Amino acid sequence: MYIELDQYRLFYEVAICQSITKAAKVLSISQPAVSKSIKMLESNMGIKLFERNSKGVKLTSDGKLIFEHVEKAIKELEIGERVIAKIKNKDFGEITIGVSTTLCRYYLLPYLKKFMGLFPHIKIKVVSTPTHTTLAQIEEEKIDLGIVGMAEEQEEFDFIYLKTIQDVFVADQSYLDSIKIKKPYDIFKKGSFMLLEPGNISRQHVDSYFLKNNIIIEPEIVTSTMEYLIEFAKIGLGVTCVIKDTVRQELANGELVEIPVAETINEREIGIATKKNRSVSTAEQAFISFMQGVFADL
Repeated sequence: MYIELDQYRLFYEVAICQSITKAAKVLSISQPAVSKSIKMLESNMGIKLFERNSKGVKLTSDGKLIFEHVEKAIKELEIGERVIAKIKNKDFGEITIGVSTTLCRYYLLPYLKKFMGLFPHIKIKVVSTPTHTTLAQIEEEKIDLGIVGMAEEQEEFDFIYLKTIQDVFVADQSYLDSIKIKKPYDIFKKGSFMLLEPGNISRQHVDSYFLKNNIIIEPEIVTSTMEYLIEFAKIGLGVTCVIKDTVRQELANGELVEIPVAETINEREIGIATKKNRSVSTAEQAFISFMQGVFADL
C-alpha cells in the first residue's frame, strides 16, 4: 500500500477542521478535490475514515487510530520545516574548527567575536591542534574544517584561500651584536637557532628552505609553539623563524629585528581546509564567506 504524503496532510486537515469545505479553504483547493482524495485514501486503506453528518464530518474509530499516528508525523515534519528555515536563515547550526595555537591567536580569535555577533545561533567549537593533526581529523571527519597553513599541495582537501603569509628570521638586536654578524649569510654559521618541532607544517617549510640553500642547522631549542619561539628570541636566546604577522608589534617597537637574508623564504598560504568533495553545511558556508570577507578587506 503506497500513500502519498499530501494525502495524509489532507486527511489531517479534514480531521482538524471536521469539515471538507473548511479544509478545502485552508488548503486552497476545491471541495470536490478534497472529497475525491478522501475517498481514494479510504479505498487504498480499505477502511472508512470519516462519517458524514449535517455539520460536516467526524472521524470513525479507525480514523481516530490513524489520526493519532498521522498527527505525530505531521508535527515532526513541521518541526523539521522550522529547523530548515532556521538553517537557511543562519539561525541554527554547529561548526567544529581545528586550528593551531598560532593561527588561532592571529587569524581566528581577532574575528571570532564579530562572527558570533552576526550569527549568534551558530555554535562554534574550536579544537586547538597542530596543523597536521587538524588535517588528519578533517580526513577522518572528526572536525568540520580547519584553518591551516599549507606548506605544499594537499590534493585530498579542498582549500579556500584566505591570506598569503611570509616566514622571516628574527632575533634580539643585542644577541645579533654579540655574535658580530657582518654579512647576512653569517647568521647561519654563527647563530644559535630555535625552531618548531619536526613534523610541524611551518617547520617543514623552513626545512625546505634550508635544504634548497644547502644550509645545515642543528637547533639549540626545539618547541611546540611559535609563541615560545618569539618569547625566547625576545630574551636573547638566539635566532628563530616565525610568521611575520606574529611579530609585527615586536618589530615595530624594537623588541625584535628582522634579519635580512640573501634569499627570502617562499611565501605560503593560509586558508580553510575541508574534506575533498564533502558537502558543506549552511553554517559552515556562512563562516567561510565571513572569513573570506574579513581577509579580502585587510
